Amino acid sequence: MASSLISDDCSSVAKANKLFASKKGLLVLRPGRGCASFYFTIPSGCYAIVTRHGADIDYEKDGTRTAVWPAGLHPFYPPWFGVSQLVTKQSVVLDLPVKACKTKDNVTVNVDVSLVFRIMGDADLGEDPELVRKFVYQVKPRGLEQQLRDAQEEAVRALARSMRHTEIYGIRSGQRAKSVPATPGKDATLMYDSSVASEADSDSSERSDNVFVGSSDQHDRKLAEKSIMKGERVAAEMRDRLNQQFM
Repeated sequence: MASSLISDDCSSVAKANKLFASKKGLLVLRPGRGCASFYFTIPSGCYAIVTRHGADIDYEKDGTRTAVWPAGLHPFYPPWFGVSQLVTKQSVVLDLPVKACKTKDNVTVNVDVSLVFRIMGDADLGEDPELVRKFVYQVKPRGLEQQLRDAQEEAVRALARSMRHTEIYGIRSGQRAKSVPATPGKDATLMYDSSVASEADSDSSERSDNVFVGSSDQHDRKLAEKSIMKGERVAAEMRDRLNQQFM
């Protein structure tokens, strides 16, 4: 999980995949030029921008032009052609904690948010490759990080202000499992869900002790389910707003 988004230099395109895999938050690589040769290569899993005498040049095939060059060996090009920018295609997980959020009942909470995103520009998926060039020269990794932080922090603080502190635990995405959110100072407890019990569970339950559930437990469980449902809804709305802003 990355805490920031960065770009970096590398000696050759051969090291690109290793660097993208090892450095968290690395989005853009600027490979160096080797000795004079009449070919260049582009690694898979990356968007590549190629330049001629330092100026971008589009890839042309069958009468169509695109800003991103395909992976593979590109022979019969003079030495002044080369890969200037490599942008990863893989999804990136960015950790963006928001501290000291005030809830509806004026309780201060810390909300840890992880955003999963990728740079769009894959023509095979119907995306515009020109977006890659726009990202490299206009937005840049640091600019994207700042935009994501500002948009996400604004959304999270507004979200926290609309909920009570007992409901904040429900904004965990994907937490509609068999667990009840923990209360301050207590651990989360697992609840038994009869709807997913197997035949073996039903047979063994006849020999085990009965579990008594009081009215307060049922009430807490209903409150937890309500918080989770509300949390899933508002988290989905926040994700949709971010997608609309950055797509």
